[in-house]
Amino acid sequence: MFKVKKMSVASMFLLGNLFLSSGAAFAMHPDLVVPEKVEFKHKACQEIMRLGNKYQVEGLFSKDFQEGKQPCSRIDVAVAVHLLTEKMAEKVVKEGNQAVDKEDLALLSDLKEELRAEMLLVGTRTFQSRYEELGTKFTALTKNISLSGGMVGVLQGSIGNKPKDVTDVVGRADLVFNFKVGENTIAVIDLEATGGDGIDTRVPSFAGLNGVAGSTGDRTRFREAWVEHSALNDRLVLTAGKVDLSNYFDSNAVANDENGQFLSAAFVHSAVLPFPANGPGARVGAKLTDAVTLGLGYGSGDAESADSSDSADIFDHGFGIAELAYKHKAGELEGNYRIYAALDGSLADGASKLSQKNAVSYGVSLDQQVTDKLTLFARYGQRDEEVYAVRRAWSAGGQYTGLISDRKDDVLGLAYGQIQAAGSIADSQEKLAELNYKVKVSDQIEIAPVVQYLVNPAGNSSTDNVVALALRTKISF
Repeated sequence: MFKVKKMSVASMFLLGNLFLSSGAAFAMHPDLVVPEKVEFKHKACQEIMRLGNKYQVEGLFSKDFQEGKQPCSRIDVAVAVHLLTEKMAEKVVKEGNQAVDKEDLALLSDLKEELRAEMLLVGTRTFQSRYEELGTKFTALTKNISLSGGMVGVLQGSIGNKPKDVTDVVGRADLVFNFKVGENTIAVIDLEATGGDGIDTRVPSFAGLNGVAGSTGDRTRFREAWVEHSALNDRLVLTAGKVDLSNYFDSNAVANDENGQFLSAAFVHSAVLPFPANGPGARVGAKLTDAVTLGLGYGSGDAESADSSDSADIFDHGFGIAELAYKHKAGELEGNYRIYAALDGSLADGASKLSQKNAVSYGVSLDQQVTDKLTLFARYGQRDEEVYAVRRAWSAGGQYTGLISDRKDDVLGLAYGQIQAAGSIADSQEKLAELNYKVKVSDQIEIAPVVQYLVNPAGNSSTDNVVALALRTKISF
């Protein structure tokens, strides 16, 4: 309780000083107006780098930008301001109010006011998730529209699969358009193209070995299209449209992204949390304190139906979820602890959901930094045993950054999990282990070899164990 109160006081100090200093400070820095395309020599960037050096904050801008090889956008500058503010707040928590100079807070206040609309976008969890997933550069198309994108390809094959081994290639490309609708409102459209079904169609498992494929075949679609409005100084956020509820619930710092972290879907989200396909829905995020957030979400349970019932009767067969999240910081080490419950009213499909009934799922998702390089995670989920084929699942693991001394941005990931199904379907628990090593080639390119070991595929102890080898490549722009 003491730590929560301490964080609250520190944040109030930081925000209060930003607010009180904003009026007078703007006149002191008239040259902080940020253009749509920004060069590194711009006054705002130089001041941000000065503060970064002063408060020992790294990674504010890309190497290419600092070397003058490419410009950045207003959103990139807002990302740097957001990161700098977070690190300065942590310094206040650790060392006290005197650790941050008021003149520096005044400068941050000026920059936040100049980048007000961009700061709204940067502060959303969805933006942060997609920013990490797709890349580090947002290109300004107009004053109110920016674009980001990324491509992911996975070559994957099996060893020991019966009746024969398989090899497949899948790919995914995203173009994300960000629109400034107003000071407190943004709109986002994510255009996605996918190709390939992956090896999961021929290597049976509950976990899913390739989360990039998702068994979607070849298609192009609007993956997401939503509007988001914030109120009460960003403490209340409403998102509505075609949404992906998995962006907001059961998240995890190191096990939440098939494109850049673990490849298996079982290590991206709980294997027993029945998120609906992207479709009509909404979510509300309420920041109860600086450390505690309440999230509520609702989505159509028939979002991929052939008869367009996802848009005709969105309150029939819906999916609802509530989550309470607590963020804990001990010095520079951060941990996130989430507990959730969901109600699934979707139609029975005879495979995953066996009977037509509103069914409850619940679980937890935890991640904790142990050192500045090592972060551990754990998940547990359970759902109605009378309704679903798969009843409960758990997973645990972690990631280690900079295992090799001269490769500080490379990441080693290790995870293990078990999934239990109904006795009439499976005679044993399925077990899966994954090891990956992500090599950061440049700010835009990552390559990761992945090894997976599947025991008792689909819960069948008589089925041979399978090894899956993959090479994943991600390009961001």
